[in-house]
Amino acid sequence: MVNLTGVYSLIRVRGANRIDFLHRMSTGNLLGIQPGTGRATVFTTPIGRMVDYAIVLAFPDSLLMIAGGNGQSKLVRWLRKYVFFNDDVQFEDKSAANPIMGLFGEGASGSAETLAAGASRLALHSHLNAGDCVIVRAPPLDGSGYFLINPPPDMTQAHPMDSISEYQDRRIAAGYPMFPYEINEDYIPLEAGLLGAVSFTKGCYIGQEIIARMESRGQLAKRLVRLRAERAIAAGAELKVDGAAAGKVTSVSSDGRMALGYARSQFASAGQRLVVNDTVVTVVAPDHVW
Repeated sequence: MVNLTGVYSLIRVRGANRIDFLHRMSTGNLLGIQPGTGRATVFTTPIGRMVDYAIVLAFPDSLLMIAGGNGQSKLVRWLRKYVFFNDDVQFEDKSAANPIMGLFGEGASGSAETLAAGASRLALHSHLNAGDCVIVRAPPLDGSGYFLINPPPDMTQAHPMDSISEYQDRRIAAGYPMFPYEINEDYIPLEAGLLGAVSFTKGCYIGQEIIARMESRGQLAKRLVRLRAERAIAAGAELKVDGAAAGKVTSVSSDGRMALGYARSQFASAGQRLVVNDTVVTVVAPDHVW
């Protein structure tokens, strides 16, 4: 169990137009979302670059977005720019008031089931309440994965919490992108492998034309890849092939040997060898689809 407060942010969205507003502002199809369910979506700039990625959870009277940590003020400011005078929608940062924990690994389902019957059978991004605690089925970084919003105090005290670095190691090994490392305004959702958060059949949204064009052409300039290094490397380092720029390292594991990075598409195949400074790195797998 790991304390993810600060790693992710929580933004409560209220108002009669909350679903319609977020639907027209982001890549995912949010229409028809029902209480107890959730959907992933990406907020993009007019040129299709990522502002943030969020899991949107539906409650009877509101939506709750699990978004990038320490980026909630930027996301809320960005969203408020597009609120028209007749839009009934309000945003509230709940990050400080509602701690969030991550539950991962072999015992995750059993621990979640202890909190609430049926938790182990939750579908991806669906959720249920266990008293004040909200249990969300999250992308599994290995085995089962859950987010616990407002976890009960006795649970956090009964289980030792892993470090953030261990969570990052799991995330990197799974190829899961995170704000602000892989999710930022340098990249588009398709390059990050976030196809599950993009609808290609919905109406217009900000950045839709660029994203639709890239999908229809089937050509991406770069792709998110998992990397294995012969020696420790650092985030932010340039990836090269034969001395020429080939991409960038975005996240590195605690031992510096596993990493995520964006590589030019022609160098994104498994087994491709690249160089960081004098260290050889190998593409372990191409981008994963989330």
